[in-house]
Amino acid sequence: MVSLDLEENAALAAPAETNAPTKKQPFFRIWGPAMIAIAGVLAVNLALLGPTGGNIPPLSERHLSAKSLGDERLNIVREMESNTEADYQITKAGHRGLYVPSAVNRALEEEDAGIMEYTRRRHRYLGEYVHVDVSDEFSSFGKWSVSAIYFAFWVFLMFPNWFLPIGRPGIAMGGGLSMVVWRFILLKTGNGPFFEAEKVIIMEPLFLLFGLMLTTIYLEKMERGGLFDKLRDSLDDPVNWKRSAKIMAMSTIGSAAVMNDSIVLIFSGVVVDLCVRHKVANSLPYLLSLATTANIGSALTMTGNPQNILIVSLAYDDISWIEFASNMVLPVAAATFINSALVFLYYGSELFPGTTGIGQNFGIIFAGHRTPEMLAQEHAYYARQAAAKEGIEEEDSGAGWSIWSKIQVVVCILFLAAFAVGLDVCVVSICAGAVLMVIASYKRQHFDPRPDNNEYDAEGNALPPKKVYDMDGNEIEPEEEELVTESETTLTEVDYGLLMLFIGQFVLIGSFDDTGVPQAFFFATMGGCAEQMTSVPCVYWFVMVVTILSNLASNVPVVQMLAATFPFATPYDWIQVSYSATIGGNLTMLGSAANMIVAFQAAKVGDRTFTSERHAPFGIPSTLGALYAGTFLLTLVHFSPECSVRLGTC
Repeated sequence: MVSLDLEENAALAAPAETNAPTKKQPFFRIWGPAMIAIAGVLAVNLALLGPTGGNIPPLSERHLSAKSLGDERLNIVREMESNTEADYQITKAGHRGLYVPSAVNRALEEEDAGIMEYTRRRHRYLGEYVHVDVSDEFSSFGKWSVSAIYFAFWVFLMFPNWFLPIGRPGIAMGGGLSMVVWRFILLKTGNGPFFEAEKVIIMEPLFLLFGLMLTTIYLEKMERGGLFDKLRDSLDDPVNWKRSAKIMAMSTIGSAAVMNDSIVLIFSGVVVDLCVRHKVANSLPYLLSLATTANIGSALTMTGNPQNILIVSLAYDDISWIEFASNMVLPVAAATFINSALVFLYYGSELFPGTTGIGQNFGIIFAGHRTPEMLAQEHAYYARQAAAKEGIEEEDSGAGWSIWSKIQVVVCILFLAAFAVGLDVCVVSICAGAVLMVIASYKRQHFDPRPDNNEYDAEGNALPPKKVYDMDGNEIEPEEEELVTESETTLTEVDYGLLMLFIGQFVLIGSFDDTGVPQAFFFATMGGCAEQMTSVPCVYWFVMVVTILSNLASNVPVVQMLAATFPFATPYDWIQVSYSATIGGNLTMLGSAANMIVAFQAAKVGDRTFTSERHAPFGIPSTLGALYAGTFLLTLVHFSPECSVRLGTC
């Protein structure tokens, strides 16, 4: 029988991949590419700017004019009288929240109330999202002690396995609470200002994560073989490199359309499950394929990640969806190519089993060649499929999409449509989860078979049911027993630890930003390039500084800091900030929320291969290569103006 032959091949092939001996790689093999990439970036900037910055050009007439007009406008805005009722009316119509691109109402045009009134109301409305500088209220001791606490917990979060086995959520919460206590001590001793911890916790991403987790759980648990299983099967492939390529394609496109945090939250468990299904010894290539391309793909659109949405809200001039995407097409395509090529290069032995080198890998990709090991994997895959179908009745195997799967599809389509038309994605995601919860509860109560609660003896005979009594001693009949609720089952599977991780990080980062150390680092490192940050050659150093800050203080606070420091930055300036802050998130584990979500979700199901030590050797060269290739393309081809229409510099 053919199926028996396939099963024999499967039995021979499966252990080969799982039990393959792992050799310890030499240090330079692991860290050599990262060191070369860092040296290359430093060499490029030294060549462009000079060892001491002597090649930095003086400010042009355009930069001097923009600086003068910006200072003049800020002074006028500060002197204008407040009109609380007018502010409320104009912001009420345009308010959508942090995670919607039109967070600022652009309806206040010059002919209605004037550019100056628009500027004033914009600054008042965005106050909660723009960093307020209170660094002058810290003593030197206060600044450096807060910075020391922050960096200590940054190290703990980066390498949680080096210390006590607390886990990242516990470390983040411990750091947040420690920071609150220390800031209170600084306040009482006169070394620092009052710390409003609740204001540095941005609630929108927490609401979004909770809604997405709720939605994901019900998509997965509602029905065996439902929409979630169909999505997993669509990413499956017997060939390792094709499976990785499918994950990267899905992650890139999905992140551009729906937001990177959503994609990694939904598909992290799917990727781990595929690795378990194929008995993969090293799941790192597949998890990296998901996380890195999610960040890269999210750079394409203004709704791809939180910092892009915040940038569009904070930009002084309008940036349309088409304008944003048209600027990003070439850089994102280049970054995707570089990242994908490095995945196949770094992990060739896992993705192309049995090959002898890069040349043979090219032949496999472009000519369809197969090695004996790859053929054995394909035979094992089809043997498992054949064995799985043997026990399924013909009517069940041809059932296709059930009514419950169709309902899931409808809910998902409505979710995407609501997101596309500009509704608050936080509310939409929570509503989608709540709707699925009601549907799942109704299905479980009226359609699912009742669970067998009988107990049996050693011979399989049913034992008489145990009698259950209420508080008054009255016997409760079996049909009167309380039903198991969603709160006791599915809601307990929400990863509240992930929410605690982000809350703790918000508190730590918010307190660190208050010290002014990130701002001081920015101006100290930028030097004469600070006022011409996106002009060549300064732009290549600028994107590196933004990348470093995004990994030290997170990308959303960096965007807030730049918006407060350069309130009249041009659309082109913001495009460069968006690209560098997003791509730079792949540099380290803490550089992006998507990385943290992948690591957390994978660890939840027992896969702890995605760690900071394993991420960095790939993340550093991939990020720097994608960052500088994309920045170069942006300097050559961009459609956003390098001047501000509203400021009058165009």
